[in-house]
Amino acid sequence: MIHRILISLFFIIQLLSCGSQQQISRQGGGQDKENVQVGKVLPAWQEGNLDIHAINTGRGEATFFIFPDGTTMLIDAAGSLISSTAEIPPPPQKPDSTVSPGTVIINYAKHFMTGANNKQLDYVMLSHFDPDHMGSYGAGLPAGPDGSFRMSGVTEVGSKIQFKRLIDRGYPHYDFPRKMAQEPRMANYIDFINWAKKEYGATAEQFVVGRNDQIVLTRQASQYPRFKVQNLVANGVVWTGSGTNTVNTLPDGPTVQAAGALENVYCIGLDIAYGKFNYFTAGDLQYNGKSDHPWKDIEAPVAKVARAVDVMKANHHGTSNCNGSDLIKQLNPQAVIAHTWRDVHPNPETVGRMFSANENCQIFSTNMTDANKRRMGDALQRLKGLQGHVVVRVKPGGEQYNIYVLDDSNQEYNVVGIFGPYQSR
Repeated sequence: MIHRILISLFFIIQLLSCGSQQQISRQGGGQDKENVQVGKVLPAWQEGNLDIHAINTGRGEATFFIFPDGTTMLIDAAGSLISSTAEIPPPPQKPDSTVSPGTVIINYAKHFMTGANNKQLDYVMLSHFDPDHMGSYGAGLPAGPDGSFRMSGVTEVGSKIQFKRLIDRGYPHYDFPRKMAQEPRMANYIDFINWAKKEYGATAEQFVVGRNDQIVLTRQASQYPRFKVQNLVANGVVWTGSGTNTVNTLPDGPTVQAAGALENVYCIGLDIAYGKFNYFTAGDLQYNGKSDHPWKDIEAPVAKVARAVDVMKANHHGTSNCNGSDLIKQLNPQAVIAHTWRDVHPNPETVGRMFSANENCQIFSTNMTDANKRRMGDALQRLKGLQGHVVVRVKPGGEQYNIYVLDDSNQEYNVVGIFGPYQSR
């Protein structure tokens, strides 16, 4: 009798063990060769790695990069002041409402920059001028160091972390599709740029489509000849795929304005290549309104020159009217990171297109509201990550990469999920 009980207990333990092991396997293991462990702080960047960090504040997008030689870049700095009672509500702010989105980005970047032995941002870039990408403006926001501007998003981050170069779609005139320099949020941003020039000796410039030498390694470029950043699109101007040649896909400013085009139409997009590894990012690029104005489908011309990638940042937080079939089929990503921050992010149909292009696509969402979990239906179980900072760590040479999900409920950067390794294509 006792013998039978012991045998039964043995099989129960084995079944429980198998269930636990299946969960670990789904996450790619509880530990990897870099000694990354679930429940432990993500180890620092090492020379030769390309790190891509999707920082989750719950209020927009911010992506922090450490290039193979230690060069650093920040694309966007979330700072939406949207209310939790909005018609389309945001998820809870991360780590909580007492910490501003800018502060979250500052603390995160400083933590990982230390590991790269770098105390400054070599590049700060804005994909476009919406609050969830650049920060908001209000007279009640904290004043900058000299009182000439208010701090939110990029103006807060840039006030606390020194940077060398700022790149956006409009410098220096900010006159497309309209004169924006006198609008309160843009005027505040320009005041910040002028302060940074005086304080840091920083420079500012407009993103130039077609170039592959505007964003470069600043420390040991000769050691990594297979690293390149290709500028693809901005202000509706798209690279043709040949040399530095471009084509303008938008009508004149007044026509664009009259058609009610959103800021998303003007987004900056680029491709980062490291050996076999490729990464695509393009802010809030979308095709909303194309039935009335075909030129509003800014994804279509980009799809003609984009190449297949290993990882892409989902356009426009993975919501509707973006990440269209043509673009997704062309990019054919192995993994997609959606910087989600509203109740409708990501959109189930959009996610469906990603799986249609690649049924094995690994999709990670930085947030997922309970309401949207119900909308996602069966697709929810196919998503690899639903909550947290998401880190892509490409190994030296670009042949292989892992994806890690970090706890966003505090600022300790503990690993909660390990995925991979994946082979670059």
